[in-house]
This record gives sequence, C-alpha cells and structure tokens, in this order.
Amino acid sequence: MWLSEAAKFCILDLHRDGKFRELGFLSSRGVGVLAPLFERKFLSQLLNRRGIAAVITTTELVQAIPTQLAVATVRERSPKEALYRIHLELVRQGCYGRLPKSEIAPGVKIHPRAYVESEGVQIGSNTTIDAKAVIKGPSVVRENVVVGPGVVIGGDGYEPQDVYGRRTIIAHVGGVRLGNCVHIQANSAISKSLFEGFTEVGDHTTMDNLVHVAHNVCIGKRCRLAACAMIAGSSVIGDDVWLGPQVSISSGLVIGDRARITIGGVVTKDVPVEGHVSGNFAITHGKFLEFIRTIR
Repeated sequence: MWLSEAAKFCILDLHRDGKFRELGFLSSRGVGVLAPLFERKFLSQLLNRRGIAAVITTTELVQAIPTQLAVATVRERSPKEALYRIHLELVRQGCYGRLPKSEIAPGVKIHPRAYVESEGVQIGSNTTIDAKAVIKGPSVVRENVVVGPGVVIGGDGYEPQDVYGRRTIIAHVGGVRLGNCVHIQANSAISKSLFEGFTEVGDHTTMDNLVHVAHNVCIGKRCRLAACAMIAGSSVIGDDVWLGPQVSISSGLVIGDRARITIGGVVTKDVPVEGHVSGNFAITHGKFLEFIRTIR
C-alpha cells in the first residue's frame, strides 16, 4: 500500500511517498513496516532497523528521517494514534487477509469440549487439544504439541488506546505460531499478534499452569515457564531461558539465551545472555542476595 493512500484515512501531511507492506512499531520483526516515531530518543532505533519502509512522525522530527524512507507527519494527534486510525480503517474495510479453512493433520486428538475455529487454524500430527481449550485463527500449531485444559491460543491481546476521542481496545489481526513439541498446561493464554505476523513459541518450550504470553512476544526454543509467569507485549525471550513462578517481564524487553529469572522477579530491563536476576525490580542475583543479607 502507498503511504499517500493511508494518509487519507487520518489526514496526514505527506512529505515523501512510498510503499509499505504492514503496520507495526520500530521493534516489529516484519519487513516493509509503516511505524510511528513520536520521540527523538527512539531515532537511533529507527536508524538501526532495516525493516522499516515508512514513518509517521511529528513536524519537529521529519528532517531526521532517512531519505530512503517514506514519511508523513501529523498535526493534531500523535503519530501512534494516526497508526491506530489507519489500522482500524483497514479492519473496517476488510483489507486484512481472509482466513483459509482450518487444516487438522491425521492423529490429532481434540477433546469433544475443546473449540477449534473452522478458519485459519493449522494443527500438525500427534497433537493433543484438551477439554475447554480454545484455538482461534490465524494459528499454526506444529507437531507433537500438547494444549492443556482451558488454554486459549489466539485470543485478542490487550491494547487500550485513545482513538477518535474515546478509549478503544484495538482489534488484533495477527496470529500465534507454536513450534514442535511445545507443551502448555492448564488455563494459560497466548495472545495473537496486534498487526500481521505471529506471537511465537519455539520448539520444545514448556509452560506451567496460568502462564500469560502477550501479543507480539517471541519465545525461543527449550524455554521453561513456571506457573503464573507473565510476558508483556513485544518482548523477545531467547533459547533455554528459565522463568520462575510469578515472574513478570515488562513490555519490549530482550531476555538473552540461557538466562534465569528467579521466583517472583519483576524484570524492567534487558537481561544478558546467561544472566541471572532476582527481585522486584530484578537485579543481578548476587547483588540481590547481598541486599537480602543486610536486612535479615
């Protein structure tokens, strides 16, 4: 789609036209993304991100946008609200893709009281879907997956925003993709991606009961998520990561491969490869233990 076409949905001032393939943010993993830039402190993120094709920004920042990118500005609202207006108009017009009929491979066991949508769900062989589980499209479930009782795959995420002068829960149009041998226990929830694309869970990752994975999250392979762990939107979890019971990961963070987060940790900063953090807010595990000794 051309930026000049999208500009008509929310009255943008077009500075440089060009095509984009999907909507998203500067952190989006897609290619050909139209993204908002609303503060100068995020400019370096834009300059280091090759997948951005077009930008909605403010008049103060327009001169800083690289010349190879399409760019438009807003006057009376934020660039982020303008992006949501474009998104909601595309939803209203039915511009996002129609889902194909669901495909279920031989050998899949679906409990009679489970619900699998008739469109947009692909389930690989030897997968088990337990009682009262819900799988909504678009979702891709690979082989040898276990979806426990009461699990919800592909529900809408939580994105409340002020658009058109009222608080709106933004419609989600993406999906969920589960790798091979993923095991999800009772009453966990994995939200679909906000825009096109997938919330992803890698091969051999396991989740305990009551785990929440928000929209746009990407979880690596062989991770272990204990009961009541929560990963907020757009965070990236590396391979072989351990999240203890009731761990909370704030939005947009990167947790490195083989990192460990101890029970109840509240993580507000990126965790390096093989990092071990604890506490609320989480700090290096050794420092946390030193602090605990001073107050006991």
